[in-house]
Amino acid sequence: MTEHTAKVVALPHGQPIHHATSHSQQAGSDFSTFFRRQFINYGILPLLLVALILTFAIIEPRFLSYANVMNVTRQVSYLGIIVVAQMLYLVTANYDLSNGATVALSSIGCALVMAATAGGDPATSIALGCLAALGVSLFIGIVNGVLIAVVKVSSFMVTLGMASAAVGVALLVTGGVPVYGLPPEFSRYFGEYAVFGVPFPAIVFGIVVGAAYVLLNWTKIGRHAFAVGGNERAAFQSGVNVRRTLLCMCISGSVLAGLVGLLLTARMSTGEANVGVEFPMQSIIACVIGGIALSGGEGRVSGAVMGALFIVLLSNGMDLIRVQSYVQDILLGGLLVLAIIVDKLRTRVRLRQVAAPQAA
Repeated sequence: MTEHTAKVVALPHGQPIHHATSHSQQAGSDFSTFFRRQFINYGILPLLLVALILTFAIIEPRFLSYANVMNVTRQVSYLGIIVVAQMLYLVTANYDLSNGATVALSSIGCALVMAATAGGDPATSIALGCLAALGVSLFIGIVNGVLIAVVKVSSFMVTLGMASAAVGVALLVTGGVPVYGLPPEFSRYFGEYAVFGVPFPAIVFGIVVGAAYVLLNWTKIGRHAFAVGGNERAAFQSGVNVRRTLLCMCISGSVLAGLVGLLLTARMSTGEANVGVEFPMQSIIACVIGGIALSGGEGRVSGAVMGALFIVLLSNGMDLIRVQSYVQDILLGGLLVLAIIVDKLRTRVRLRQVAAPQAA
C-alpha cells in the first residue's frame, strides 16, 4: 500500500508540525498511475471498444442480437488467431506480411488434397487435407525463419516477397477458380459445429490464446522472444540463442496462419486463392492498438485479443449500417495511422516512467 507523504515545517519555537498529504491528492495520484499503466499496456483500446459498442448498439439494434453476436464470435476467431500469429513475429521486432497469403495457399492445399481423396473414407480425406494445410504453412514458416534468423534479411522484405510468391502459386495451381468437391463432413464439423452453443472456431481460438499465453509468459523461449525483440545484441550477449528463438516464433506464427486457412476452408466449403487478402493490415492494426510495440519486446496476448475484437466489431457495425466497403478501407487506413501515433506516445510515456526513478 502506498504510504502518505509528510512535510515537516518548523515553528518559531522550534516545534515541528507534520502535514499529511490529503486523501484527495493521494487518490488522484493513484488514479493517474493506474491510467498511465493501462495506457502503456493497452493504449486507448479499452476506451475505443466501449465507445464502439455503445455507438453501434444505439444506431443499430441488430448489433447486439444473438445471431449477430454468434457471427462476430466466428469472425473474431479467424482474425484473432491471425493477430496472435502476427504478435509472435512482432514481439521479436519482425513483421509478417505473408500471413494472408499463407492462409490462401493453405486453403488451396487443403482443398486440393481433400477433393482428390473425397471418394474414399471421409476421415482419411479430412486428415490428409489438414496435414496438407499445416504442411504448407510449416514450409512457409521455415523459409521465413531461415531468411530472417540465419540470412539476416529484413522481415519486411522476406514476408512481402513470400506473400507475392504464395499467392502466385495459389493462382497458378487453381487458375483463379475455387476448389470444390470437399467432403461434407469437413464443413459440418470444422465449420458449422458448435459445443454448447460455442462455435468450433471459437473453441480453437480459445485454445490458441491459452497456448500463446503459456508460450510467451511461462516458457524460456517466450522470455527469450521478448529479450530478442527488446535488444537482439544484448540478448545474444546474455546467452540467448537468437536464431532458434526467431525460427520458433516465425514457424509458430505461420503455422497458426495455416490453421486459419483450414478453418476458413471448412467455413466456405471451398478452397480460394483470394481468401485472407486483408489479414496483413488488419492483424498489424489490431496488434498495435492492442499495445504490442512495433519495435518489439513488448506486448500482451490479452491486448491482441482485444485488438482483434475491435477490428471485427468495427467492420461488423459498419456493414450493419450499410457503410460502403471503400469507406471502410479509408477508416482502416486512418486507424492504422492512429495506431502508430498511439504506439509512439506509449513509448514516450514508458520511457519517462522508466527515467523518473533514475532521475530521482
